[in-house]
Amino acid sequence: MITIDEETPRWIRELSRYVHVKNLLFLHGNVLDLVSYPMADDNGKHWVDGDDLRGFLRRFLISSGYMVVGEFDPVDGLAFAEPGMQARFDELATTSGDVGASSPSGPGTSGVATRSARPSANRSSAHHALARIAPVLANSSQPSAFVFNLASRLVSSPEHLSSTELELFTRMLKASQEAKEVVGPNERWRNLLILVCGKLNDLPAFLYLDNPRARAINVDVPDRRERARFCRAMYPAFHRSDGGNLQPGPDVVAQFSALTEGLTYFELNTLVSLSRLETIPLEPVEPLIERYKYGVTQNEWDLLDPQRLGKAEEFIGKRIKGQPAAVARMLDSIKRAVLGLAAGSGARNQRPRATLFFAGPTGVGKTELAKAIAALLFGSEDRLLRFDMSEYSAEHAAERLLGAPPGYLGYEAGGQLTNRIKENPFSVVLFDEIEKANPRIFDKFLQLLDDGRLTSGQGETVYFSECIIIFTSNLGTVMAPSEAEADHPVLVNDGMPYPELREVILQAIRNHFNLTLGRPEILNRFGDNFVVFDFIRPPVDQEIVAMLLENLLHALEMERRIRLGVAPLAREQLGALAGQRLAHGGRGIRNVIDSALVEPFARWLFDNGVRSDATLRLVQIIDHGTEAPYRFELDVERVLS
Repeated sequence: MITIDEETPRWIRELSRYVHVKNLLFLHGNVLDLVSYPMADDNGKHWVDGDDLRGFLRRFLISSGYMVVGEFDPVDGLAFAEPGMQARFDELATTSGDVGASSPSGPGTSGVATRSARPSANRSSAHHALARIAPVLANSSQPSAFVFNLASRLVSSPEHLSSTELELFTRMLKASQEAKEVVGPNERWRNLLILVCGKLNDLPAFLYLDNPRARAINVDVPDRRERARFCRAMYPAFHRSDGGNLQPGPDVVAQFSALTEGLTYFELNTLVSLSRLETIPLEPVEPLIERYKYGVTQNEWDLLDPQRLGKAEEFIGKRIKGQPAAVARMLDSIKRAVLGLAAGSGARNQRPRATLFFAGPTGVGKTELAKAIAALLFGSEDRLLRFDMSEYSAEHAAERLLGAPPGYLGYEAGGQLTNRIKENPFSVVLFDEIEKANPRIFDKFLQLLDDGRLTSGQGETVYFSECIIIFTSNLGTVMAPSEAEADHPVLVNDGMPYPELREVILQAIRNHFNLTLGRPEILNRFGDNFVVFDFIRPPVDQEIVAMLLENLLHALEMERRIRLGVAPLAREQLGALAGQRLAHGGRGIRNVIDSALVEPFARWLFDNGVRSDATLRLVQIIDHGTEAPYRFELDVERVLS
């Protein structure tokens, strides 16, 4: 007999409560998974692992005292849980005044479910079955329960029902309303209709809204306690190279239950099969879980270059100028990510390795720092997956990230985000200018930041637990159009001290999420991971000029074997021009280098027939003013080698 106690999964306890007081139940959620539940017999309590939901419901309803347990699905039609039940069903259907439905053939002979004769496996078979089920539900002598499996497949669109579908579900509602209570000597039963569906909104809302006879029960994935029990029960079945103990230690159980967050019972059983197939032991736990989730044999976080990491500050400092506070805050998060430490759990949880929110003026190095993190950790900027959120401002933008649901255009292509993470789960993911995204996308970010996973439109679970997640924003540094039209002052300026600048930007972020979006829970997920960037201030602008100039000269020599010397006067001129564009940050300085040096130098090379193998010297930059056809001209000398 199925045992109902505090160890029984929550949804089964809920089912046992409402099976006696409701006539219409909806089971939704993790309904395609295996079911694990406790039973008691003469030998005591034991757990059943590996039964499907259909088998569990059959056993549960019989042990609850139902004399007729019928099962219907759109493929196999109507069947019965035990031999003999169909005879009771036929008798009840006839004596209860069944009209117009042909009687099914005799019962099957096997010890499992027996099937009635039925029409072809389409929606019309549901009408046929329901016509026979309805009068049985209305009987008051024998407790009867009927399960409609795959009920989601009985309807094309719950919001646009065909006349046939509308009739079916209206009859279903009427049958549940007319279902009787059966009173026994010591117990009462409700004749019961159970609909099993993927999502509750797969079915017409009029079945469950404002219906006191109905109850929806969400079938959960195994929680941490259930996963720990599975680990202890199935531990001997995992591959063990040395014989080992028959019971896992508490650390193994804790780590297993933490790293398998979100996995179904079927997937937990798959871990056992994978362990034996590929001879991967359960201790240590991480290699087996990573093999299943990512299809990799070794975690790339274990392959990081220790020499490069040891010089992280120097590595980042060569690329990011004038942001000591931002760099220090970022490095703390990266060091924690490398070690895999997280608060609130003895074992590393499944949230992303690190989550960072870069905020500050435009052109100060937010995107450049994200690129530098990818290069620092994984050796290449290509490991940065960048998503410009201004491209995801439409209402259905989330479908582009995760993939369109089945039946919609582009379903086969999958999602831009989920596809790239499946290809490489060890990545730095940058969501640029997050305030420009459609607010509905934040619902997806909640799951990503909390659980480290997303479900694609194709139903696949994609894991982000080995990623660095970075958001960037210009909130607090620019005005909304309505504010600008009202001649409001700008929120920040380059003369503002950094502590004041930081507080203004953080307050603007809080206002945006709490007041503008009304989503304080999003703000809470970012925690204390805000990294505020300062303006580019002198003399940092001159350091950036020197860095960009050095990069240009190096590229000229490597790619075209052109060696260009720059006289002090020309360097001073570039620095002075850059100082006039500080409001645009490092991007403004780069634009100065392009317009005052790169473009006129390319013109000089072309006009003088120089393509490669030359030694030159830039003496000065001649500024003809903005009105001239060519504002900048270079005084370049050839140097004899």
